[in-house]
Amino acid sequence: MGSDLAIDLPSKGSLDVSPTNTVVRERNGSSLGAYFNVICVVAGTGTLQLPLTLMQGGWISILLMMLCGTIAVYTGNLLIKCLYHNGQSRLPDYPSVGYAAYGRFGQNFIRSFHYTILLGASCIYIILAGVNLHELSNTDIDRKVWIAISAAIVWVPFVALKSLKEFVWLSVFGVLTTLVVILVTVVEGLRDLPNQRDNSHHFIVPAGIPIALTSIAFSFGGNAIYPHVEVAMKHPKSWNRTLAIAIFTIFLMYVLISATGYYVYGDSTMSPIYANLPHGVTTSVAIVMITVHVALAAPLNLISFSNEMEIMWSINDTCYTPLKAFCLRFALRSFILVILTIIGVFLPYFGPLMSLIGGVGYPIILFLAPIVLYLKLFGLQSMGWPERVWCILIAIIAIVGLVLGTKDAIIQLIMIRSP
Repeated sequence: MGSDLAIDLPSKGSLDVSPTNTVVRERNGSSLGAYFNVICVVAGTGTLQLPLTLMQGGWISILLMMLCGTIAVYTGNLLIKCLYHNGQSRLPDYPSVGYAAYGRFGQNFIRSFHYTILLGASCIYIILAGVNLHELSNTDIDRKVWIAISAAIVWVPFVALKSLKEFVWLSVFGVLTTLVVILVTVVEGLRDLPNQRDNSHHFIVPAGIPIALTSIAFSFGGNAIYPHVEVAMKHPKSWNRTLAIAIFTIFLMYVLISATGYYVYGDSTMSPIYANLPHGVTTSVAIVMITVHVALAAPLNLISFSNEMEIMWSINDTCYTPLKAFCLRFALRSFILVILTIIGVFLPYFGPLMSLIGGVGYPIILFLAPIVLYLKLFGLQSMGWPERVWCILIAIIAIVGLVLGTKDAIIQLIMIRSP
């Protein structure tokens, strides 16, 4: 694209550009570690949903995956470049970019959606893991207990690991679990193919394109954690390449599972895709693996959120002794997880409410905000006309996603509340 997305390393000195002070963390994480962190947090439940998306939009949805993957790389790079906009230091997080561009209003606007996505997605992951554990256990233990157990599992890496650079090996394991799910789905699906000969397929389903595009776009969303992944990289100038390779890998994973699922099951494709598979040990393995994955993806979001809180409240080894900093961090993170567990166990309609917030928040945080903030910080003249047209296309996709996502979530809420 027209703008230069190269990233300059921040200087050792820190320039205070917002109420959230810039913090220079030790950069000793590898590009490979960043690659696995991105895949672990982005390629999750979307893996199970996208076969249905192909049914909704037809085979052309694979081209939409390519389009949305390209957009994800572009807006992810814009966001990271905004962190270095003044050329002297690095902003610590997404809300600080909002402050640099539009003051308190920009910071609070971004923060409201940004934090809701990080915490809401984590809560959904905890609930999903608990529901899967309840299904796998085949016992009379209440589902709420299993949700609490899944929260306890998430709590261990959340309080034990200070930042995302320490999460790499768990991210590697999370990616491997997703690959196992894909492998099981492909193998079992193809084995079931002789029993599915009557299913029909379509190249394009015009009425389903908007909702398919929305689902695909959200399946590439990772902007909320990108600042925390990039800050740990020893060589931040390799961010563009690392993100591009990670998103391309996710694209291949999505195409493999969605194309196989739609090819085998056609117009009877369901979400999650393992609901179509013949029941047996392999299906149980797939459920176990996706449960492990979401249990690992939740701490990624939570660590990103808590890192921002710790910067805001100066919980670090500079302001406190290492022991006191650890105790404060331990207490803060435990409190966060307790609140999310209570919400997941007791709050009615949390899923549809989160869908409503996500229907508004995801298009803004993932697509619109990086472009608007970049234009404010660098100016319209920093983009050539081809890039401006590209940004308009991204904005159209975001608005379509916002309208459809909000509409569907409201319909869900109405249906649940109706007697």
